[in-house]
Amino acid sequence: MRRPALKGSLLAFLSATVLFLLMAQQQSTAFGIWLGLPALLLSAYGLTRAILVTLDAEEQGTSTAHPLCLPPVHHPGWFVFGATLLLLLPALGLYSLSDPWETHYGEVAREILARNDWISLWWAQDKWFWSKPILIFWTEALSMKLWGTGFMPDTNPSYAEWAIRFPHLLFSTAAIMAVYFTVARLWEKRTAVFCALVLLTCPYFFLISHQAITDSLLVSNLTIAMCFLTLAFVTPENEALSMFRVWKTSFSLKHLFVFSLLLLVLPQILYLASRNVSWGSGGIFFHYDSFLYGSAGNDAIPGNPAHQFIHPVFGSIAAQPVMQAAYWAVALAAALFFARRLKSKQSFFFLFFYLFCAIAFMAKGLPGIVLPGLAALFYLIVSRRWSLLGSGHIHVALGILLILCIGAPWFVAMYMRHGAAFTDRLLVHDHINRLAQGVHGDKGSMQYFLEQLGVGLFPWVGLVPAALGYSVVQAYREEQHFVHLEQQNNKQAHATMLWGLWLLTSFTLFSAMITKFHHYAYPIVPPAALLVGLIVSRLWASSDRSAETRWLSILLCILGVAALVLGLAGFFGDPRGLVPLSVESASRWQWTPDHGWPLWLCTLLLSIGTLSFYFAYRFSSVFKQRAPALSRAAIATIATAAVLIAFVGRDLSWITDVRPAGYERLLQLFVYRYEREWPTQFDYRAILSGFAILSTVLISLALFTRLRRLMLMAFFSCAFLFAVWGLDLYLIDLGPHWGQRELIKAYYEHRSGPDEPLLAWQMNWKGENFYTGNRVYAFIELDNKAITKWVKEHKGQRAFFVLQHERLANFKRLMGASRTINEITTVDENNKFILLEISL
Repeated sequence: MRRPALKGSLLAFLSATVLFLLMAQQQSTAFGIWLGLPALLLSAYGLTRAILVTLDAEEQGTSTAHPLCLPPVHHPGWFVFGATLLLLLPALGLYSLSDPWETHYGEVAREILARNDWISLWWAQDKWFWSKPILIFWTEALSMKLWGTGFMPDTNPSYAEWAIRFPHLLFSTAAIMAVYFTVARLWEKRTAVFCALVLLTCPYFFLISHQAITDSLLVSNLTIAMCFLTLAFVTPENEALSMFRVWKTSFSLKHLFVFSLLLLVLPQILYLASRNVSWGSGGIFFHYDSFLYGSAGNDAIPGNPAHQFIHPVFGSIAAQPVMQAAYWAVALAAALFFARRLKSKQSFFFLFFYLFCAIAFMAKGLPGIVLPGLAALFYLIVSRRWSLLGSGHIHVALGILLILCIGAPWFVAMYMRHGAAFTDRLLVHDHINRLAQGVHGDKGSMQYFLEQLGVGLFPWVGLVPAALGYSVVQAYREEQHFVHLEQQNNKQAHATMLWGLWLLTSFTLFSAMITKFHHYAYPIVPPAALLVGLIVSRLWASSDRSAETRWLSILLCILGVAALVLGLAGFFGDPRGLVPLSVESASRWQWTPDHGWPLWLCTLLLSIGTLSFYFAYRFSSVFKQRAPALSRAAIATIATAAVLIAFVGRDLSWITDVRPAGYERLLQLFVYRYEREWPTQFDYRAILSGFAILSTVLISLALFTRLRRLMLMAFFSCAFLFAVWGLDLYLIDLGPHWGQRELIKAYYEHRSGPDEPLLAWQMNWKGENFYTGNRVYAFIELDNKAITKWVKEHKGQRAFFVLQHERLANFKRLMGASRTINEITTVDENNKFILLEISL
């Protein structure tokens, strides 16, 4: 063995040994994450070096290693990255986790750490959790460990919201950057910026990227996978891998793939092997697999079962986790063997596509592989490129092996532990029955998602019809454009057609499902945003590419949009959206400026906005250039966009006698139970009217040749400020009413010690479980026998109760008139839940 390979093997062995010993501990340690992550990185790096010391001799002779340099500071990619973090990062942890889904998944992730079990999932008083795959729980548990969030019972964790949402921020940012670099490779960088910013500023994207739910991880990984698939389909089959050099180390796309594959599969193999090994002061012990039944640290707490250790349903030696680890190790070795033999860039684009499909499969199951698979199949049909499939260039067999190696180990381990009950719940109930019969949620026709997409794509929704039509036109270009990829415009045609098929496939698949939730339309958003970005770039149509948009012009556009939105909003009501305390019902409240200072303020803001646009136009050479005249198709595109934006904006800014109000529709893109009461102190019709009117006017003014680029830049600014308002004001205002963080915090502030428990009565939202580490006495039964018995047994004790406002009257009757009930929180602080203090 050559010396570099020997060094890599030794490094991998030592690092993997450290990681294995950490995993084999019976209890997790505070420093485990800080030792485990470096050990994983080093072991994956060492194995990569051992497997691919250099490229094959044939590739070495034809490849030159180029120094890998970061792009300059003024590179547009840094602008996209900065805009993404500027929008998504600041308010990530400033408001409560939303009940039920964020707290549902957060509680399961917390129990992973508390139980030190990364296979079987526990869900408070509902016992085993089998409804969703593992990715969201692993990433959130790792993030909680990384940020030092308390996960044991009764710890009142700090920064829990930040830790739970942090993985979703990373994946969402990665998706945005994947869009940018994919489009930049096929078009110019300006078009890549447009596509990335359109996706970033879609309400579906920026709202759900702030929600710790499975759809965020599914769509982010699907987007990255489809970007790699796009690159694979437009890359010539014989294009060789490029070599890069960092210091003295040379690597290629092949090295990155092997390293990524090892990062994903190696810890799963080591963890499975560690389930039959324990070590401590007495040495190392080998044993059969067993696992805890119950909530860690909450043995026999009301609502939770007594602890016991149980054995897997399939307990034979061949089904033990260590044997599963051996099987997956063989599968991984086979995948690495076949991948090492590949030499073309196209091949590894396909392999990365499969890799991210596997991660999407771990995020939400079958949609993670069915959706991109169907899009790829329809592309092959429409483009008549069956030779790719027949010649083996797509590497379907290797792709299936990769998906199994990465995504299947947890599914198999769960089946071995829990048997058919697990697969019946996850695959039959939550996959097949949701598709074919309807489980929970709503039902409806294709119109159902059209309504959600109108809100979820605002203000870009007006350009979606033209974008979809553009992809159809590209699909019916001359036949030779689908055969020869030497010309860049042919590659663009292929990419556009693939994205259009991606959009249509997603819409058709989810429309065909019987079960419908508002957020099920989220996978349709990335392809729609990509196509809209292309349309915006065509409307921009810069003839002088040497001219640059100056930063001052961008800032002036943002300032102008902000002033105009606030000025327009002031004519319809309070731009802040706060209803005076003297008003009983927000649904009928109206406020308009009189002839005093509000009118003067609105006029001043409109003047500032107009002047800002004037100076932006005078300052930037891009805006002053005369853009090419619009074609009839472009005129129709802009006119249609203005009409659609106006109608969707009207729906957002109006209320009717039938709920939901327009401003509720944004929140309903990701929450559950759409009939929940709206907090009466918030009314956002004024500010939404400002955004609706201004966006309609801006896109309409783009019909004028000299104003087109300025108006498009202002339209981007309007969309970005709408996203800022949504994340930094809208969600922060509503967070206390859709979660329990402040309520549980009040409990810990008022209690004198752990002997004054918190009881949850007739509620099962999981916020009460997560924020207390499941140290909540849960009485969800409707017959009240259990809680009545507990109250009698603890007479004279001080206790706290959390329940829903609508059940307060019944609870007071249950407790009796002799007991004094102190309402700690009010309906203005949380209109769904209330915290009570009672001396029993």
